[in-house]
Amino acid sequence: MWPKLFELRLEGLHLGLPTYGAFVALGFTAGTWLAGRSARRQGLPEREVVDLAFWLLVAGMIGSRLLYLAIHADEYLRDCVEPSGRGAWRAIVECTRALQIWEGGLVFYGGVLAAIPTAWWLARQRALPFFRLADLLAPSVAIAHFFGRLGCFAAGCCFGRVCDLPFGARFPAASNPFSELAMRGEVSWAAAATPPLHPTQLYEAFGELAIFAGLSWLAMRKRFDGQILLVYAASYAALRTVVETFRGDAGRGHLGPLSTSQWVSAATFAAAALLWLRLRRRGSPSG
Repeated sequence: MWPKLFELRLEGLHLGLPTYGAFVALGFTAGTWLAGRSARRQGLPEREVVDLAFWLLVAGMIGSRLLYLAIHADEYLRDCVEPSGRGAWRAIVECTRALQIWEGGLVFYGGVLAAIPTAWWLARQRALPFFRLADLLAPSVAIAHFFGRLGCFAAGCCFGRVCDLPFGARFPAASNPFSELAMRGEVSWAAAATPPLHPTQLYEAFGELAIFAGLSWLAMRKRFDGQILLVYAASYAALRTVVETFRGDAGRGHLGPLSTSQWVSAATFAAAALLWLRLRRRGSPSG
């Protein structure tokens, strides 16, 4: 675990670059570059596509954060209003934690729910074919998410259950996984690190990398517009459903036997399958 790439300590202030934020930025850069290159190859206006990718990032980040805050609203409110001897600076920091997205705390499906209608609206405004554009952007989303999950691993969020695997990840004291497990009584506060945990962040990261490779191969062979988008949606839904079975963090929310993300994944997979049948019958829609 490496939560900050570097850190400076000046007169009691800790200034540094969070690894999570750096990897999110790296993912966006890689995804945008890939989208621009694909736009040139497919005859779409590169500048329009890159500009649209930026606004999708903004919408996705907002949606991801809002869903995360909705799930953890009580935690953020408690940290802000709890009575203590904090100074004014510390109180400001605690009460603005909801804005500190560089420290982690994004829900991917929240970003999707915000980005898709944004993409549809922007595509119509700019007279771009929506499904063709979505196909172009799907591999970019996959590679960006790959980098994002690497940052997630560094930050210690979305961690897995205890395991006895030789590649299990041990997170040090003061990390997010350690603190949560200690509060649940699953590890002693005096321990130096957590027991080995499933590296679920890496499971998903390399799953996304495999999806990216598959989408890139399929993009040269697709039969109708929208096919790449739907393959990505179904593939990620399947990946997320499996990874969720190894997750160990308690703040994900459950409805019956499944986590919230598993229910969303099931709905996503079903919607992708139905839309596949419709678009395949239409052949090659223009938007």
